[in-house]
Order: sequence, then structure tokens, then C-alpha cells
Amino acid sequence: MKRVNNFSLVSLSILVGESAVLFGANQLVSLKYVEDMRSASIHVEVTLTDSGNGVLSNLQGMENVNLEYKDDVGGVHSLALIIYDIQDRLNTEGKSKATLMMCSVEFINNAAIKLSKRFGPGEGKQIDQIVKDDLLTKVLGTNKAIFTTPTKNKFSFIAPYWSPFTSIAWLGARAIPGGGSGKNSSAGYCFFENILGYNFLSYDSFASKPITARYVVGMDIGEEEPPVGVVPVDRAKVISSVDILKGLNIGSYSSTVMTLDMKDMKYTEHPFNINEYYQNIPKLNTDATLPSYYEGFKKGSAATRIMSKIVDTALFTAGTYSKDFTKQISQSALREKLFYNKQVEIDFIGDLSAKAGDVVELQMFTGKARDLDVQNSGKYVIGRLERQFTTSRDNMSTKLTLFTDSPGAE
Repeated sequence: MKRVNNFSLVSLSILVGESAVLFGANQLVSLKYVEDMRSASIHVEVTLTDSGNGVLSNLQGMENVNLEYKDDVGGVHSLALIIYDIQDRLNTEGKSKATLMMCSVEFINNAAIKLSKRFGPGEGKQIDQIVKDDLLTKVLGTNKAIFTTPTKNKFSFIAPYWSPFTSIAWLGARAIPGGGSGKNSSAGYCFFENILGYNFLSYDSFASKPITARYVVGMDIGEEEPPVGVVPVDRAKVISSVDILKGLNIGSYSSTVMTLDMKDMKYTEHPFNINEYYQNIPKLNTDATLPSYYEGFKKGSAATRIMSKIVDTALFTAGTYSKDFTKQISQSALREKLFYNKQVEIDFIGDLSAKAGDVVELQMFTGKARDLDVQNSGKYVIGRLERQFTTSRDNMSTKLTLFTDSPGAE
């Protein structure tokens, strides 16, 4: 059963000068809402009509917008945004129409800030605390919720005129999760914004997150409501299963990192092999086995990528910058590649509770007997969420892009 009328505009106001101008549901033509784990901001596109006060014609950008809508089960979604672009302005017979491109206020502030200062002075500071306390709270001044995976390594560094988000991305490639991951924890963090706030999370952490929903492709329930936590999906599209050429180019299977430490001119080589690494890392589907082509990259095979890095550990005496280069450099690139290894798109009209970063279960079937498609079913992470409302349909559709690092249902 496809739900209808799952979207209702509560309020939409634009701050023009010192006055808030309200727009009603009859002035809303369309709304597009996007969350993406590879983006530091929520993005919203709203198309409005204006037949009375001519406000749309006077907008110049940088106006603050408050948007609130609710779904058909009582969920309320509130957003504080800022206009960064105005497109497709149209004025006919006294009626104005325009599409407002909006993002979070912090995203605009980030673009205007360039940092040249030291973070983690003295004995260094945990990377997750630098991100949360220093960059997001103090520098950007956000009051949104911030969710982090605690890091094992401390850090002390000087930002060379980087923006806060650039600094966070740089730190994410060097952060190693602490806690119970132990020796198998691998470097690599993602940073993104969803409806709840900001997230600085290790790729490893998603393996232990609970499943929030189960998406069943081709589920026929007639006019009945689906069971709680189950979302019927009409179709699923497997976009990509693996990109071997990309993996070869970035050294995902066999690579070598060469480092030269200016402190004592010490040269070190750090070999990396997928067969030694893959089985030990936390994965979404724990029963997943190595693909057969990994056998071609057994220990001793030639590296498909050789990386070099000049460092001066004398500049990083505080913290643990120089410890475990293999984890900090080789693994961070590999972990991200593995995390986005397989991509599936699903779309439906219904529940609006999903958000980027959620771990979900996908069930797909094959043949007339509807046997479980083991290779394409299993646990996935919502990597991108796109919702769209149009007055012609009078409902809000959802398209999810799901990723998994280990295809195969358990």
C-alpha cells in the first residue's frame, strides 16, 4: 500500500530585512530535500509562487529561512536554512515564481572562514574533541547536536588557512576509533549533516549500529498497513557492485606507502595487502567472504599504487601523529573505498523517518519463487537521502542510495 498525503507544510518564513514573510501551502510548488554522507550540509530547494507582495522579486540571497513540515504519522521536521542562490525567476502578469537554493547557516560561515592556528596544543587533544569542541562549537558557533565516535589517537596540528570543514576532512582521514575496536580498528571517519545534526563517525562504527528499518522489494500487502519497521519498496536498482579499476588506481588491494621523516631522515616502507586486512575489519555483514579475485593480490604481489609522504615528527611531538602510518594513510583510503563499495537505489512513498547514516536491512528476491537474493540483500547504510514534494502529486517521495562494504545477507 502506498501512502498518500504524507506531507503537510506547517510554516515557511523568509526573513527579509527585519520582517518575517510567511508563505502558505498554496504558494508552495515543490520542495526537494537532500542529505548526503559525503556532504557537510543539508541542501533544500523550494519553488514558490508570489502573487501579492512581490517578495520573491526582491530577494537577493543570504536571507534566513525557517521551514517546518510534518508527515502523516505526526513526525515534525524543522529546518533553519539560508538562501545561497535564487534560480529560474519568472514574472508573468504580476505573479512571481522562483526556486530558492538553501543550505545550513554553518555551511556559509565555513566558506567565509580560513584558519591559521594551532589545535591541540601541549599534550595534544583527541581528534573527535577537536572536531566537536574547537571547530564546530567554538569556530563555527553551531548549536546543533553533534554526534561523534570517540578517537583513540590524540593530535596537535596547525591549520594552514583551511576552512573548518576542510580541517575536519583532513582529520577524518587520520582518526582511528577507540573503544572496543581494538587492534582491528581502521583509520577513516566520515563527516556529514542530517536532520538530527552533525556527525563525525568512524566507518567501523556502522557495523555495530542497530537496524532502523527493513526495506522489502516487491512486497505485496494489498490495502493492509505494513508491519512496524517494514517499508515496502516497488523496485531496487543495483547501481554498482564494485569498481575494480578504481581500486587498482588508488591502491585498495595492494599498495606501499613510503615515508621520509625529516626529524632523523629515516626512510620507511609500509606495505599493505587486502587479504590481511579485509577479514579483520568490522563489516556490516559479518558473514561476507573475500571475493575470489582478491586471490590475485596475495602477499608478495606487486603494489598497484606507491605513495610517498615527507613528514617531520618533530612538529608533532604532542599526540600520536607518527604512529601507525599504515592505518592512517593506507587504511583510511581503503576503508572509504570499501564502505562505498556497493551501491543500490530504492524509492518509495511513505515513512519519512529515515536519515543519512541509518543502518537498514534490504531484502531482494529472485525468480517466480521469490527466493532470497543473497548477494544483493543484507545490511546497508543510507548514504544519500533525497525527498521531493510536488503539488501535482500531493505527496512526498523518497529515494535512498544505500551502500554496503560487505555484500551478502547473513
